[in-house]
Amino acid sequence: MSPRGVPVDPVERADRILDAAARLLLRYGHDRTTINDIAREAGIAKGSVYAHWRSRDRLFLALLRRERAVVLTQLRDRLRAAERPADLELLLVESVRAYQRSPLVTAVLTRDTEVLGGLARAAAEEGRPTGGITELVVTLREAGLVRTDRTLAEQVTVLSAMFLGYFLTAPLMPEEFRVPDDVVPGLVAEAVWRSLQRPEPLTPGEVTAMDRAVRDHVDRALAVADEQLQAALTTEETA
Repeated sequence: MSPRGVPVDPVERADRILDAAARLLLRYGHDRTTINDIAREAGIAKGSVYAHWRSRDRLFLALLRRERAVVLTQLRDRLRAAERPADLELLLVESVRAYQRSPLVTAVLTRDTEVLGGLARAAAEEGRPTGGITELVVTLREAGLVRTDRTLAEQVTVLSAMFLGYFLTAPLMPEEFRVPDDVVPGLVAEAVWRSLQRPEPLTPGEVTAMDRAVRDHVDRALAVADEQLQAALTTEETA
């Protein structure tokens, strides 16, 4: 119940809390954002926050889980809307775009301690089981859909250097070397794809297999992310 006796929707209240936490986390960072701050920003009592999460880091972890689920949902929807079969290059294009729209997920990717504090490493490690890109590369290698004359370690090194490297170096680039944000996804995806693309074109059957592997990969990752999110949104009162 609200102070005025109006029933409160726990889901709506949790979203308000998480929205407030997101704004403050990006504005002030982990170490300078308190439960009091979040409650004030959300316009609710401090006890209402604790009804959902008994600690600040549990709240922040729930927020990061929500952001990851949002990114994966956007990624799935963009692949569905594409007017071409999905492949690794398209996946990378849409992944960069999704990360560009989500500064909190990018902070996890880059382990930004200014934003996430001591939670940075834990959040990054938690994201690994939700379907890392390495898992997909392994699947594509086993099916012969990408080149295999380079080791998996070499391919993952290139992929990580390109994808993570952009988000790490973008803030450091001199103005004369900055390119528009909407150009970057294609640049990163093309560079990675050229290092993994096999010399001979895929057959129609292989195009279909690549499409299925990429979509299955995203669907599995989203399913795990949604499960983790629902667990994080269970109120302490009902846990």
